[in-house]
Amino acid sequence: MAEAGSIVRVTAVTKVFKLGKIDVQALKGVDLEIAKGDYISIMGPSGSGKSTLFNMIGGLDKPTSGKVFIDEVDIAQLDAYELAWLRCRKIGYIFQTFNIIQVMTALENVTLPMIFAGLNNDAAVEKGMELLDLVGLGDRFSHKPFELSGGQQQRVAVARALANDPAIVLADEPT
Repeated sequence: MAEAGSIVRVTAVTKVFKLGKIDVQALKGVDLEIAKGDYISIMGPSGSGKSTLFNMIGGLDKPTSGKVFIDEVDIAQLDAYELAWLRCRKIGYIFQTFNIIQVMTALENVTLPMIFAGLNNDAAVEKGMELLDLVGLGDRFSHKPFELSGGQQQRVAVARALANDPAIVLADEPT
């Protein structure tokens, strides 16, 4: 039974990838429970499965076996629409490579998830500006990624991850 207030529960998760004719086991029987309000770091050497676990918790990939629960919902049971809804509203992602859209401004990158979630454009822009101010980029809102340093691009990714007030923020290699 999950502890009351858990936001993430991973039970017996295994992930096997095919590499040609070889099976590579990236995760083997991982169990993890994260309570609401907790801050955790998952550390390990390169190739140890950290990003794979990130993708399982974030609903970006499915385990070979085991279960992942977000707010007590087994995400494997969700259809594509329900999974997209959960990812948009409950999870904020900061990817290793930031994944900000190169043809969009910092503000457009931050407001995009809010617009996908149904927030009207004016409210999204107002909140986007607040988030960019929060990460110290209020004066760079109209700049495209190629006009920003790597650290500034990462801060755009942080602001975007916070856009829909997610219950979970996943940061892959945040430093």
